[in-house]
Amino acid sequence: MVRIVNSPEYCLQYLEQYATQEIFVIGLILGQSTSARENVIHLARTPEEKCSENTSEASYTLEKPESSKTLLNLSEAWVADHARHVTRMLPGGMFVQGIFITSDEDVFEDPNCFSKVKSIINHIYKALNSNPYMYGNCPYSNERLILHMSTSTKVLTCKSIEVGATKGTVIKPVEWKFLPKAQQWQRLDCYYEFDDIYPVIVKKSGISVKHQFQQILESAHKTIESSVMFIDGELKDGSEPLEQLIKKKKTKNNPKTVQNDTLKSMHVSLFVPFENSLPETVEYLECDGSIHFSGVVSSSVFMYPKATVSEAIAAVKQDIIRSLASRFTMHCDALIDDNLLPEEKVCFNEPPRRVLVPVGPLYLCDYLFPGEAPAEALLSSRELLDLQITEADVVCDVETPADTSEFDALDRDASSEELLATPQEASQFMYITGICFAMFVLIVSIIVHYYDSIVEVFSKILSKS
Repeated sequence: MVRIVNSPEYCLQYLEQYATQEIFVIGLILGQSTSARENVIHLARTPEEKCSENTSEASYTLEKPESSKTLLNLSEAWVADHARHVTRMLPGGMFVQGIFITSDEDVFEDPNCFSKVKSIINHIYKALNSNPYMYGNCPYSNERLILHMSTSTKVLTCKSIEVGATKGTVIKPVEWKFLPKAQQWQRLDCYYEFDDIYPVIVKKSGISVKHQFQQILESAHKTIESSVMFIDGELKDGSEPLEQLIKKKKTKNNPKTVQNDTLKSMHVSLFVPFENSLPETVEYLECDGSIHFSGVVSSSVFMYPKATVSEAIAAVKQDIIRSLASRFTMHCDALIDDNLLPEEKVCFNEPPRRVLVPVGPLYLCDYLFPGEAPAEALLSSRELLDLQITEADVVCDVETPADTSEFDALDRDASSEELLATPQEASQFMYITGICFAMFVLIVSIIVHYYDSIVEVFSKILSKS
């Protein structure tokens, strides 16, 4: 069965724009893969290769005097780095589906070119697979698209290959369709609140901010994966298509609503099951400090209406974790000192907040550090997504900056040091609180377990008296 991929018509114009100039261009195919359909939302040209003495991600936009002009002298790592940056900007349920190329050579017929293409695809796969919390690789399929337009004949060819295969590469034909009308998408919005305290335990080897954030991310991932999702306040059947929910909602609100009317977004709520059993053994550790992780993550995902509720649930959860992983990475890269325990007793850190950038009828995202203006989002959108948008197009109110007034007050108050417990005092307080709570639970459980016996004893005492 031939794989069918649908994309908006402007993607054809985008390809023809570069093919007409008869230049070599490589870029990423961005879209969504579901059990019902393959959808492409955008084609993003990879910037011309640049380098610097510093190989960190922060040096991505530095210039190089000479750029790669052909496929064979292109760096696979450079394209993979582009895919890693772009994945941060994708909402949950969206992935890098492959690459597109405009060139004079036929990349499928030339053995050297095709070998290079396979190497690029595998580099992207490995780079995105290095951080599982980024959900860089689509969990539903190991096939990646290769779209080629000849600069001389303007002929368009698309095929797919499987990544991570241990045996020989299997090339499959793909039917690429350009749709004249905009595709229908369903938006799901969620606001997930974090308010947790994590202990900091410094070992002999020390501990870094990045390592501690990784532990927080692991804990958040387990919590979110175990949560139950409600859509518009109701628990839905996972196998039900979203379009059925849309029809029911339209009929409920207004039976005469026209089918083509724009539907408002669905509200998603995540509820974490309460664990009503205590562990058999509780281990108490003396900690050197604590991290209070607090805030609200704004999530907006877009699903093709024929996608199932289960796929929508997975996309929302992916979006929250991917957003956290992106912020943590950016925050750690921006830190000058990776020491987790500063000299100050209270240290406030604010990771970048999320903003939305439009791509057709959908929104991708970017992240702004405190003090940065929306203009910063324009730079990354043009560099990484090849988008020409204005500052007014950037939606900046999905998340508000953190309120630091509580910490500012502590800094101004000369007596604040007396109010702050030392790490040893803090650990003792956590220890005592844990024992008191455990004793309380034990007493209550004993009363409940022996309730009948206790009532009988008291009845005999009262009857004798």
